[in-house]
Amino acid sequence: MANLTIANFDVDLVSDLKDELEEKRQCCNDHLLNLEGKPDSIDTINLLFRDVHTVKGDLGIMGISQYLPLLQAIEDILDTLRKQQNKYTPALGDVLLLSLDMTFNELDKFINGIDDFNQANYNELASQITKLATLSNHDYDQQILSVLQRMAPETTPVEELEEMQNKLYFTEQEINEEVAFFMQLSLLVDQRSPYGPGRTERMFELAMNMNQLAGNPIDTNQLQTALYLHDLAMAFFPKGMADKASALSHKDWQWVKSHVTLVHQMISSFEVWDSAAEIILHHHERIDGSGYPNALKENEICEGAKLLAIVDTFEAITQTRAYQQSQQRPMVRAIVEINQQAGSLFCPIWVEHFNQAVKRLHIKIAKK
Repeated sequence: MANLTIANFDVDLVSDLKDELEEKRQCCNDHLLNLEGKPDSIDTINLLFRDVHTVKGDLGIMGISQYLPLLQAIEDILDTLRKQQNKYTPALGDVLLLSLDMTFNELDKFINGIDDFNQANYNELASQITKLATLSNHDYDQQILSVLQRMAPETTPVEELEEMQNKLYFTEQEINEEVAFFMQLSLLVDQRSPYGPGRTERMFELAMNMNQLAGNPIDTNQLQTALYLHDLAMAFFPKGMADKASALSHKDWQWVKSHVTLVHQMISSFEVWDSAAEIILHHHERIDGSGYPNALKENEICEGAKLLAIVDTFEAITQTRAYQQSQQRPMVRAIVEINQQAGSLFCPIWVEHFNQAVKRLHIKIAKK
């Protein structure tokens, strides 16, 4: 039987379905974020299973069957976690997040009458995820990474990092000599960064897009300088320190936190870079006052630092080495986490510009 369309349903029923899906989407995202911190929480896994099962049941009752295979596959995986046959890992969490994100996006298009659903692709993905429920150990881990790289191509390890390292977005004629010099310093810092070559280019593109979407309220040269120099002091720390953030001693952590003041002191002596120095000093402040070094709140933090805080966080999440050497995290993971903290850690206005800018990046990556 042909799939139903939105025109087959009563308007009130559609409205109820839309509200239910929005609520369950938020709940599922919350559960997955909670599992990042407490991966062994059976209670959270049960809550996630229940919400997925509710969505699947509602769609089944309404006869909207085309989206059920992937939801069933997600249930199968969650059932193995509930029975402790497999363990929750960050990589599996990303697979679940991407799968649910795809399903909710497709349902949103269905509700809005957009008919571009690819049933074959959807079913094939569901089959690959269902297979996870039958695997264990090395095969289980490899299947997770295979599915993850299919759903989020940006997580595939980059093979031509040296070529990317030498790519410049502006010529010497387009920027002054000082900014060009700072760029070269940043590229050198990348060699010691746990995120590797390409960090400068990635952060530059996202930051410039965000500023452009906002109407360029931040001077471009000041923003570039802050972007290139904000982690300069980290290059002088012992190389292994940046790779073991979770195991830092109190003394080590104080050294890490000092990197913003060290760079600020270095360039604030030059009046021409006053704005860049302020951006650097503030970029680890958070609008709820939980940041450092001065626990500033929203109105006390400069706009450039609010932007850089988001860009820095996005880079840290997507480039983490949490579950496999040189394995990236998907963009969706970073987008969800940053949006969850809008209004608490991050400025909501800049988060909106981030959402638009990151869409551009996603489209660019998808076309490669």
